[in-house]
Amino acid sequence: MRTRSKVALGGSFVSVATVGGLIVAGVFAATATLVVTDPLAPQANADSLSRFGSCAALRDWYVDHAVQEVGPYGWNGPVRYAMDDLAIARAPQALAAEAAGSSAASSDTADARPSGGTGTNTQEADVDEPDLAKTDGRRVVRLVDQRTLVISDVTGAQPRELGRVSLPVDAYGGELLLAGNHVLVSQSTPGVWGGPMPLTGPAEDMAGQSAVGGTPFSIAPGGTRVIDVDIADATHPVIAHDDSYTGQLVSMRLYGDTVRVVTTTGRPELAWAPPRPRSSSRFDERAATRRNRELVRATTIEDWLPAVTDNLHAARRTPLLDCQDVYHPAVWSGASTTAVTTYDVTDPAARHSVGVTADGQVVYSSADRLYVTSTEVDPPSVWQRMYGTVTGQGRMPVRPAEVRTELHAFALDGTETRYVGSGHVAGSVRDRWSLDEHDGRLRVAWTRDGSGTVTDSNGETRQHTRNGITVLSERAGALVPTGQVGDLGIDENIQSVRWFDDLAVLVTFRQMDPLYTIDLSDQDHPREIGRLKIPGYSGYLHPIGGDLLLGLGVDATDEGRSLGAQAAVFDIRDLIAPRRVSQQGFGLTSSLPALDDPRGFTWLPDRRTGLTSVTDWSNGGGDRSRLVALHVSPSGALDAHDVATAVGWNARTLPLDDGRVALVDDGLRILDLG
Repeated sequence: MRTRSKVALGGSFVSVATVGGLIVAGVFAATATLVVTDPLAPQANADSLSRFGSCAALRDWYVDHAVQEVGPYGWNGPVRYAMDDLAIARAPQALAAEAAGSSAASSDTADARPSGGTGTNTQEADVDEPDLAKTDGRRVVRLVDQRTLVISDVTGAQPRELGRVSLPVDAYGGELLLAGNHVLVSQSTPGVWGGPMPLTGPAEDMAGQSAVGGTPFSIAPGGTRVIDVDIADATHPVIAHDDSYTGQLVSMRLYGDTVRVVTTTGRPELAWAPPRPRSSSRFDERAATRRNRELVRATTIEDWLPAVTDNLHAARRTPLLDCQDVYHPAVWSGASTTAVTTYDVTDPAARHSVGVTADGQVVYSSADRLYVTSTEVDPPSVWQRMYGTVTGQGRMPVRPAEVRTELHAFALDGTETRYVGSGHVAGSVRDRWSLDEHDGRLRVAWTRDGSGTVTDSNGETRQHTRNGITVLSERAGALVPTGQVGDLGIDENIQSVRWFDDLAVLVTFRQMDPLYTIDLSDQDHPREIGRLKIPGYSGYLHPIGGDLLLGLGVDATDEGRSLGAQAAVFDIRDLIAPRRVSQQGFGLTSSLPALDDPRGFTWLPDRRTGLTSVTDWSNGGGDRSRLVALHVSPSGALDAHDVATAVGWNARTLPLDDGRVALVDDGLRILDLG
C-alpha cells in the first residue's frame, strides 16, 4: 500500500509569448500571471548563495552588473528567437498540499486523495492554495467578474446570498484563500505587459521603432494586490487590509493561519533616452547608451528592492525586504529579486520577508519546505542585438546552448521562513507539479531537449530528448544531486507524474503512452521497475485507493492521432507490470479542462466518484461544458454519467459538510449526487 501521495504534472516546454511581434521566453505562474524571463540573462550559479552586509554593497551588486545590460533603447536589445528553438516551462496553475505523515495506510480509501479543507483539489493536504471559490462546508465564497466577493450560505435546499463586497477594479486574475473568517483575495495589478516605454523625447521621434501604437512597447513589471476581507459578519463583509506589492505574484499559500506570498520584482523601468533618427543631432546610439547607463548608476537601493504599500492608511509605502535578508549567487544571474513574505493571517503588518536575486517562476511547497524555481535559457554562443524595429530585420535561427532550472529552498516553521540552500538540474521543469519533497529530499521530474544521441535503424545518429527524475539533498547550504534516473520516454514529453513516498508513476507521450513506475525506496538509487505502453496519455493522475489510479487524458491511435478526451483506471498493485483495467472516452471533439488545471477535478472517497467538466467543441465553442461523474468500483470498473449541463469551462465542485456538492461557475448551484 502506498502511503502519502502527490501529483506532479510535468512537461518539457518553455512557454513562448508573442507580443507585438516580439517573442519572449516566460512561464505562466500560479495565478495565470505571465512571468517574463530574460533569455539573455547570464547563467546562474545558484548552488552557493550568500548575502551582503550593507545596502550600499547590495546596490552596487545590482548596478555594477546591470549597467552592462543597457543599450541605446534601455535594457538589452530586442532579440527574436525561433519558437522551435526555445525550451521552457509551461505552468498552468495549481500547487497544493498533502499530509506529511508517513505511517502506512490502514485501508484502501486511506490512499484516496479527497479535496483539501476548503474544497480545492490540492497536492499537499496541509498547504492550501488559491482558487476561484472556497468553502468551509457551510459557506461558499467566490469571485464574480473578478470585482466582487460574494458570500453564500449553502446549508439549505438552495444557496442563499449573505453578503458581498466590491474589490478594487484596477486588478485582474483574482483568486482567493479562506482562513476562518478571513478571505484573502490576490490580484495582479496592471503592468505585467506594461504600456509605452517611458521616454525623454516626443513619441513621434520614435516612429517606425514599435509594433504597438507608434511608441516602443515595454514589458513592465506588474504588481500584486492582496486584499483581506473580514466575513465574521457575512452580511456586512469589510475590507480589513489592502496591500500592494511591487513584484509580480508567483504563488500564494496558506498553512493553517500562516500566509506566504511569493513575488518576483524585475529591473527598474527608467526614463530611457533613445537615439533620435539619423537626421537629429541630439543622440546617436553610442551617446544614448552612455546616457541610459548613467540613469542606472543614479538609481538607489529603493529602485531595486521590492516594496509594499498599505492602501488603507494614506498609501504608506515601505520596503518589503531588509538588505541583509537578500541572498545572491557568486556569479551574476540577472537583476530580478524574488521575495517570500510570511505573516499571520490576523496580523499582516507583522510580515517578514526573505529574498534571493533570482527570477521566481514556479513554487512548490510541502508542509515544511518551500521551493522556488527558475528556468534559465543560455543565449546562443553568437548573437547580435538588432535595433531599428522591435523585432529586428530577421529572426535568429538559434538553439540555446543550455537549459537548466535553478532551485532555491526555504525552511518553514510557523511564521518563520528561512533560506536554506540552492541547486539546479539540467533541463526544464514544466511546473510546480513536477516537484516533490519527501524525507528531506527534493525530487524533480525534468526534460532535456537534444541532450543525447541515438542511432536509428538506418545508422544515422541524431540528438534526442530525455526525461528523468533527480533527487537532491540539503548539504552545507546547497541542494546537491544524490540520485537520478534518466532516459525515460526518449523523444517524448512528460505528461504527468504521481508522487508517493517510495514510488513515482510517470507518463510520457509522443505516439504511445509509456506509463513508468519508478522505485524511490532508496532515494540515492532511483530506478525504473515497470512500464505500460498504450495509445494516448494521462495528463493527470489521481490516487483513488486500493492501489488504483484514475487518469484523465487523451485517447489516441497507435500513430498518435487524438481521439478526444478520456478517463482510465490503472492498477499498480504489480509495480513491474502495471495495467489499465478500464477506460471511458468522451468523443472525438472533447477535452478536459482539468488537464490544464487539476483544481477543476474533485474526488469523493466515500462515493468512489470523481467529478470533472467535459468540453465538447463540436457545437462551435468550448465556453460551455457538462459536469461528469466518474464512478469507480473497487475492482476498477469505470462508469461515467452526466450530473449537470451548461457548466462553465472553469467550474469548481466543492464538497459540503452534508455530503452535497457546491457547483461554482458563473453562478452557484447545489448538487445532491444521491
